[in-house]
Amino acid sequence: LSGKLFNHYKFINNDIGAYGIRALIDLMDSNPELRSLTLSSNCIDDEDIADFFRAMMKHPALATVNLDCCLEGRSSKYCMLNGLIRVNTVEEISMRNNDLSFVACGHTQSLSDSLASNTVLERLDLRGNSLNDEDAASIATALQTNSTLKYLQLEGNDFTEIGGEYFGAALRTNNTLEHLFLENGVVNATFSALFEDSSLNSAADSNHICNIACRFYNRNEEGDPTGNRQRKIYNVLATRNKTMNNVQHFDDIDINFNLLPEMLAAVQRYANTHVSELQFLYLVNNEVNALSIVYEFMRNWDKSLNQFHRE
Repeated sequence: LSGKLFNHYKFINNDIGAYGIRALIDLMDSNPELRSLTLSSNCIDDEDIADFFRAMMKHPALATVNLDCCLEGRSSKYCMLNGLIRVNTVEEISMRNNDLSFVACGHTQSLSDSLASNTVLERLDLRGNSLNDEDAASIATALQTNSTLKYLQLEGNDFTEIGGEYFGAALRTNNTLEHLFLENGVVNATFSALFEDSSLNSAADSNHICNIACRFYNRNEEGDPTGNRQRKIYNVLATRNKTMNNVQHFDDIDINFNLLPEMLAAVQRYANTHVSELQFLYLVNNEVNALSIVYEFMRNWDKSLNQFHRE
């Protein structure tokens, strides 16, 4: 391989050892066109990590790094991840199954600071790393500032619903993350924290971009921000319709002629749709009669219209 130019090196499940790392560093130094490096399932010793890290950092083109199952039990693994993020040149990092609970080793703040200040990283995969709710809080804090990360894979960690709420709160301000993957029980907590499900304004103004997904279902459909917004609006209207109290909330919201058509469109699109047809969509009240909701609007049209004119 020496002297040959490759865009990608992939060495998987080898007992690479110190000699192998040294040989890899020489290859990287002699190959300025290297864009992607995969070393998954290779044990890298602490004494080799520093030299290996420096080789990656000084490489002029390296953009993708995969170190899955390489650093479990190594004390330098935290410095490796923080360094890869902080250097601000790598676009994609995968460090699955490396037991990276930052709280346990006191590195939580450094992870948050590195991720918050990064302006290049687009994809981060930290599946199966024993991350807990405190780690979730740290990552969520960074997401409130970070504006370049688009894909965050966090399945297989130890988050509870509390951790999910941290992510949901972060997504109230982050509108650039497009995919967030979590465990089944955490997805709903994250989605619920996006907005107040009793407030039409909160539902309409919430994050409709980020696809929050697990293995079996998702919230916020990928690539459908308009549909996501309408589904949330519909759920609020349908829930209120059960007690026929939609219109009484109009004085309390920032409603105008722009929102009214969306409300009617949401009702037309999702009312009376059987749940089996939309099993993956967030519709908690999807068998409410559309005419019942529209009747509420029309019955109090004068009051609603006056409200629209006042604003």
